[in-house]
Amino acid sequence: MKLSIRSIYVTIYLLLAAVMFVLIHFWGVHLVSNSLIAERKAALYEEASSLSKRYFFNVKSINQFDDQTESSLRERLSSLQTMSHARYFLVDSTGRISVDSTARNSLEGQNFNDLNPTFLDNDTYIGHLNSSYLPQESLSIIYPLSEDYDMNGYLVIMTPLKTLRANARQLTKDYHICFVVFFLILLFTLFGLYCLTVHPLRQLSLTIREYSRGHYSTKMKHLPLREYDSLSTAVHNLASSGKNAGDYQKDFVANVSHDFRSPLTNIRGYIGAILDGTIPPEIQEKYLKIILRETDRLTKLTEQLLEMNRYENNGIILNYSTFDINEVIRNAASSFEKHCTEKKISIHLIFNTPSLYVDADRDKISQVIQNLIDNAVKFSSPDSSIEIQTTVQKDKIFVTVSDHGIGIPEKSLPHIWDRFYKTDVSRGKDKTGSGLGLAITKEIIDAHREYIHATSILGSGTDFSFSLRHHSSGI
Repeated sequence: MKLSIRSIYVTIYLLLAAVMFVLIHFWGVHLVSNSLIAERKAALYEEASSLSKRYFFNVKSINQFDDQTESSLRERLSSLQTMSHARYFLVDSTGRISVDSTARNSLEGQNFNDLNPTFLDNDTYIGHLNSSYLPQESLSIIYPLSEDYDMNGYLVIMTPLKTLRANARQLTKDYHICFVVFFLILLFTLFGLYCLTVHPLRQLSLTIREYSRGHYSTKMKHLPLREYDSLSTAVHNLASSGKNAGDYQKDFVANVSHDFRSPLTNIRGYIGAILDGTIPPEIQEKYLKIILRETDRLTKLTEQLLEMNRYENNGIILNYSTFDINEVIRNAASSFEKHCTEKKISIHLIFNTPSLYVDADRDKISQVIQNLIDNAVKFSSPDSSIEIQTTVQKDKIFVTVSDHGIGIPEKSLPHIWDRFYKTDVSRGKDKTGSGLGLAITKEIIDAHREYIHATSILGSGTDFSFSLRHHSSGI
């Protein structure tokens, strides 16, 4: 089962709340208690030192106190107990308690060594002494009373830890209030983050779902974060690509169906007419030649489709070599001699030098030139001319094929490289073209990382020009 971002947010929130509550309720009480105990210990030790200097600096022996002195000290210590909530003991050097600030359940006459043999060996003692008249757990300060290195006794100040721990718990309650306020703020913060992160993703997924259904007109909603804007732009571009691919597929099927249907219909019709005797034997040769031309047309279209598919799947693999571009142009032009003679079109080759060497794939460039000359012958007017010129500019050689035919409308120029694209004015002239020649030409030139460009004036003619790397530039 996959987790949702919302469930992760809720889990993290509850986990943080539980951990913080445990830390505050248990570890927090412990820390506060230790802090209060340390402060109380320092305060009691300071008080013991002050009492020693004030009352017991000249004590020779606590055992030598008379009843009046003990009574007076008992009253003073009792007053101190009322103010400080601590219990005071005056202990002689043997550990016997001489004065206890508490009259009720007094421990006077008892010995601390009997309650705990190591008690008086410490300056601070935290724990329980073996007496039912003392707190279960207490903090004790044992301050030695001495003069001239003679131990005369001890001043013991004892306070119950129960009170300190209660104060710690009270302080922790205040922390609990802060805890509640903090997690309310955290709750609103996480809700805000949820609205900024998860909610836009839902909106984006809804839009993508609409795109997947083919509703490409669905508008992408504005998303609050910059990263989401980049993501939405990428999704929109992907949807546009999908729409274009869908449109291309529809056009592809329509164009291929049209281009295959026409010759197949002619072939079927003529063969049927020959078989049923509608076309007599003496004129069958004429129609067999038509069938042959239509077959050649289908073969050419099939080869071009296979070629485009190969380029899409594997890319164009180029076999570079150094060759004379002028020679390739001469060979290509000579192959159109019959067509040009039929249309009374002349081809003029304009070369500044007899030979110009380029680095390219000879077969592919020959195919480019064949396609451009074929286009020029198709759309040239009778009794016109075609010029093919090569020029050198820095490290580039430019090949230009110009005709004086019907031309291309300005709005159609950007689309002539699209597959199956034919301008309205060319449809009447081009009965055999597939609309793939210029698309293949562009693919080949792009694979060479070179540039091809077309300029045209409607009714006056068209110029195609492409560049190749001059071989001398690499020498």
